[in-house]
Amino acid sequence: MNMVIHLLLSLPLFQLSHALSVRQHSLVTSIPTNNNNLLGRAPPVLPSGWVYKSCVREPSSGRTLTGYSFTSSSMTVDLCVSACATRGYSLAGAEYANECYCGSSFAGAATGGGSVPPESECNMPCAGDSSQTCGAGNRLSVYANGQIPSGTPALPPGWSSTSKCITEASSGRALTGNSFTSQSLTLDQCVDVCDQTGFRYAGAEYGAECYCSNTISTANGGGVEVAASECNMNCAGNSQQKCGAGFRITLFSKTPNSNPLPTGWTENFCTVDQSARVLDGYSYTDGSSMTPATCIVACAQRNFLLAGVENGSECYCGNTIKQAYPTKDADCRVPCSGDDTQFCGGGWRLMVYIKAPGAPSGPNAWTLTSGGNSGVVMTHVAVTTSDTMLVIDRKENNPLLKADGKPAWGAVWNLQSNTARPLNIVTHSFCSSGNFLSNGTLANFGGHPYTERNGEAVSDGQQGIRLFNPCAASGNCDIYENPTRIRLSSDRWYPSSARLHDGSVIILGGQITAGWTNSESVNNPSYEFFPAKNINGYNGLQIPSQFFKDTLPHNTFPHVFALPSKKLFVAANNQAMLLDWENNIETRLPNFPNGQRVVYPMNAAGVLLPLTPANNYTPEILICGGSHLSDTLKGEEIDAQHDYASAQCSRMVLDAAGIAAGWQIEYMPEPRIMAEGVLLPNGKVVILNGGKTGTAGYANSKYRIGDSNADNPTFTPLLYDPSLPAGQRFTQFNMPTSNIGRLYHSVATLLPSGAILIGGSNPNDDMETRPWPSEYRVEYLNPSYMFAERPTYTGLPTMVNYGATFTLSVSIPSPTATVKAVLMDLGFITHSVHMDQKAVELVSTLSADRKTLTVVGPPNAPVYSPGPGWIYVVSGDIPSVAQKLMIGTGASPPKDDAATANMLANTASPISGPHRKRHARRRYLL
Repeated sequence: MNMVIHLLLSLPLFQLSHALSVRQHSLVTSIPTNNNNLLGRAPPVLPSGWVYKSCVREPSSGRTLTGYSFTSSSMTVDLCVSACATRGYSLAGAEYANECYCGSSFAGAATGGGSVPPESECNMPCAGDSSQTCGAGNRLSVYANGQIPSGTPALPPGWSSTSKCITEASSGRALTGNSFTSQSLTLDQCVDVCDQTGFRYAGAEYGAECYCSNTISTANGGGVEVAASECNMNCAGNSQQKCGAGFRITLFSKTPNSNPLPTGWTENFCTVDQSARVLDGYSYTDGSSMTPATCIVACAQRNFLLAGVENGSECYCGNTIKQAYPTKDADCRVPCSGDDTQFCGGGWRLMVYIKAPGAPSGPNAWTLTSGGNSGVVMTHVAVTTSDTMLVIDRKENNPLLKADGKPAWGAVWNLQSNTARPLNIVTHSFCSSGNFLSNGTLANFGGHPYTERNGEAVSDGQQGIRLFNPCAASGNCDIYENPTRIRLSSDRWYPSSARLHDGSVIILGGQITAGWTNSESVNNPSYEFFPAKNINGYNGLQIPSQFFKDTLPHNTFPHVFALPSKKLFVAANNQAMLLDWENNIETRLPNFPNGQRVVYPMNAAGVLLPLTPANNYTPEILICGGSHLSDTLKGEEIDAQHDYASAQCSRMVLDAAGIAAGWQIEYMPEPRIMAEGVLLPNGKVVILNGGKTGTAGYANSKYRIGDSNADNPTFTPLLYDPSLPAGQRFTQFNMPTSNIGRLYHSVATLLPSGAILIGGSNPNDDMETRPWPSEYRVEYLNPSYMFAERPTYTGLPTMVNYGATFTLSVSIPSPTATVKAVLMDLGFITHSVHMDQKAVELVSTLSADRKTLTVVGPPNAPVYSPGPGWIYVVSGDIPSVAQKLMIGTGASPPKDDAATANMLANTASPISGPHRKRHARRRYLL
């Protein structure tokens, strides 16, 4: 065997990869070029005190300069050395034509790192100036600065050189972000790591510990400034520096940018760019004076709403995102040509900036108003009457108390008085699904394991079925449970469900216990029905589904929509299918493009667009946001603050031609995880809530804010008009901006009034006040039509059957606007999933005098499943206040007593039996 091949095959995988990369580099570096000085060329212009050192070897694995690094197709020695110098490093190395590495010492000496080869081995011209040399394959052209005093920390740009000494918390930490311990710690290293990972505070403690954060917690005595002399312990890596002491932190902070962005502009996200540009409006290159601010000014002068900088010197403008594949901020850290203390994107990496929409004004302005305190976190909600809404949370220390003085986790919310009435729930209803039955009863399915908290035990809710018959706001209706007779056939945590054309409900997927994501050992890859059915050979029991095996690990709380074909659309992970539940046939649809993942913990907004006579009630699905992160990543590998969500929207018509064409892609102006998609009566969609970075869940990711796996809330809603051409459908113009972060466990729902209720957010294990807190504040988003002269109507019957005609007496303010009746199911909302949300335009005829509207009920049950609905009369874009009616006969869904008996005989009560108690000692981090 060839000796080289034998050597490579004997190496461990990571060394083999490095050896191969070395070999590949050497094949392309046989360029007869020597060091600049040897050729007699003029040396690069270097910062004061910097000189050329030598050609230096990389170690056999890793890097010899381990500080800041970047790549640039415009790389020069000047650019590399300046970038390292401004960040306080004393060594700068240019490698392989377009790479720059910074450090203050050489690492990897045991395997050759920092050793000096012949100068001729550094022979690659710099990508940005062929007269300069930028190393070669695994060879660095190294420059050094010997002027930095050893005891004075060299800090990255923007960091104050003055430190202070603060106290550490007696329990917990004053700095709650990233942390590490190093027996060679220096202040320079600690601050640099915090800067590289996006934090604004860096603290060194007890000689060898480094902590990063964006906030300073004052809990438990932390964060109090004390005398500088109390931070008196030498740094482990530099005895001339002080790195805190026991319970004392040497604290550095990042100062505000000295070159602020123009008013109203903010950093949006870093994304991969391609030859078909993310922003395809005006563009220019400036190799000497580019900064984010100068680019933004150029774009703003041309009336663009988006600006982006790339590769240090390039500026791009646009009004819409043409494509986007978000990546980490660290990929957008090439120094700007006009100010190397600032960053201007990267090589094929665009940092996008966005202009805020400004304060709403004029007749088309939307408003945001406060709506009281919910008392329980609004984690699951469903509008039940014109004045009430059901709210379900989990067993936690909520301020709303039941009659027994213990915290409630369910309530009826009064939409008029903005007050909550506590409910009495037996089994743990957290993490459940819900739907109205054909008789108007709301059914709530599945839930959370057995929980003991605040001196109260709550029975396992994973097999639970809870029934609620709505009553007037003045009533005392409550949750009904009878687990010995009414239950699911299997445990379901994070299931989804849908009302079917016979008025019953199908419940799909979920896990058999709680966890951040699903796995084969806890997966529940099946579906079942309530009431139980004897179908497809499964008499009242769950029916296996291959789809829920193939979509592991991210397949809980799937998006499910009942379609006019009687089939179901189901989406999980980055896959989708049509489920013919009557025959147990799964038909796969095209996967979501670009690896877009659309359900928990990478939740996207999902909407079934309006069904209308004009589109022959042909369904069309819209899915916006989510994440492009790999589903193989563990929670602790995901960065809550810097892993961007998806900005992608995928839209597909569910007929033969639409499926053949596949998902059509467009982009929101900003990425969103955990967004809500709320249908309006006029056919538009409001996208709101969520964050720009991280994932759903809590206590899993790195760099969390408190326990939240997500950060950077999106405070301004988006309005999407599906009737407009692609590229023109999104706007934030005249939208109000909230100051309340709505992250994990938040909700939004359309109300009969036409307003949107916004509530919840609790990325914590219990009630919490630190960021991001348990959120009890309620808001109402009021579309501009709320302030216009609106249509009104009378004469709505309480019940309308399929194809039946009824007449409404109407008052239409506009003498010319088109008038129609729209039937809506407002749905059951939780975890970004809007179960049964649907809008169906009914066949309507307006009389010549515009005073009578003749309306025909929905054509059949598959178009709108029997059950409650809301009628809005819409004049142009302006809807009336809705009134409730029953579609169908109001009868209960079909019940198969034998199937129910078989289910009961083959399952145990969810609140009895020793197998339920096993959950008692577990702590679930969701």
